[in-house]
Amino acid sequence: MARFTFAAVAAASLLSGAAEAATGTCKANAPRGSEDACEAVPLSAPPAMLQRKTSLQQRATLSTTDGECCRSYDAWPQVDKGVACDACTALVHTAPFGGRCDRYCESFGHVCVAAFEEVADNCDVKYVGSCNVPIEHTSDMLCRCHKPNAHRCAAGAEAPELPRSAGGSIRVSGRQLLVGGKPVHLKGVAWNPVGKGHRHVDFSTFVDRDVRILKHAGVNAIRTYSALTDRSVLDKLWAHGIWVVNGVYQYGGASPGSVVDAVNSVKDHPAILMWSIGNEWNYNGLYTGMGLWDAAARLQEVASVIKQHDNAHPVACIFGELHNLKAVDARMPGVDVWGVNAYRGISFGGLFDGYAGLVSKPLFLGEYGADAFNAKIGREDQQAQAKATAALTREIVSHSSLTGGVCIGGFVFELADEWWKDGEGSSRVHDIGGTAPGSGPYPDMTFNEEWWGL
Repeated sequence: MARFTFAAVAAASLLSGAAEAATGTCKANAPRGSEDACEAVPLSAPPAMLQRKTSLQQRATLSTTDGECCRSYDAWPQVDKGVACDACTALVHTAPFGGRCDRYCESFGHVCVAAFEEVADNCDVKYVGSCNVPIEHTSDMLCRCHKPNAHRCAAGAEAPELPRSAGGSIRVSGRQLLVGGKPVHLKGVAWNPVGKGHRHVDFSTFVDRDVRILKHAGVNAIRTYSALTDRSVLDKLWAHGIWVVNGVYQYGGASPGSVVDAVNSVKDHPAILMWSIGNEWNYNGLYTGMGLWDAAARLQEVASVIKQHDNAHPVACIFGELHNLKAVDARMPGVDVWGVNAYRGISFGGLFDGYAGLVSKPLFLGEYGADAFNAKIGREDQQAQAKATAALTREIVSHSSLTGGVCIGGFVFELADEWWKDGEGSSRVHDIGGTAPGSGPYPDMTFNEEWWGL
């Protein structure tokens, strides 16, 4: 079950500005004329705060550009409390239109170009929605509407409609992951939603709630631990500008060919950013006790099968820490990007420099963070979790490939607690207790498995 805690607030403030900070540093250091290369791909970043005016003021001051783009606000129906905003946007009632801005705009002969949830009956944006996806659990919403033939009026990059393509090729170049020729910095969270009292992932039940939390936190990518092939779930993620690093192979008991159906079923969906295979398999032997080199050979075969069916998306492989990674990478040419799960307390220490000396491919943190149970004091400690999440995220940003580093981002572990993980406990009880191998998460160096949710 998800708990929106201090760590989530810390992650939200950091993730929402992570790529922007790195991009700014990149531009400052870029050679003249090459600044465009520093621009990260826009993934539905929330717009700047809209300026509130009364409806009468708006009608009197509607700009020439806005007048060309939309009708004057006195022609807009169902405006709530007279709240009209800049850029052909108004606060409108949700009920008559099922919470959908496309239906609202159509009601007076316009087309929807953006949809938002507002903060408190004003023009301040709480999160960015999508025109054809209902904004739920609220009585009003912000809709941006344009005249049907207003071609010169930009919809704005902040709230794109669900695209038919990802906006360009996805490929690796040196230490960077490029989409449409521009580098991406992943502001990610691991997403493995398992309901209270259950033991199996359930994407469809939780996506509507979780996607709003993710968007509000500034997340632009999620990583799964099992294949996400439900296109309706992918639609909802992409409507909020969230990429998917899709985990299609974890269990060594499955054949390499088992990935084919999953890959083929969603490889054309714009939300797919990369495929991922394995999860710290150098520790778990692909959950079958395979030796290191047998597991490496298996995953290399899996990567080859994926590329036989889809050469448009990179293949990432998730390793535990750095030991043996150089030798493993040499045997796995099918891997384009390495994800590393690392828990070293409140700092990554020399991880980034260490990786740079081992492998020339891009790196992301497949998992990082801290759980919320402090074994030192025997109770929940949200402040410590938040402190570690913030410190580690800052380190990732400081080593971003946008500014010449080796890292393309990372995935906080994880969005929601998983109450099923204590095999001796109940899936309906938030069990305590964990393992303490001598190193691990801040502050107790103990992996409290049911307490990782933000």
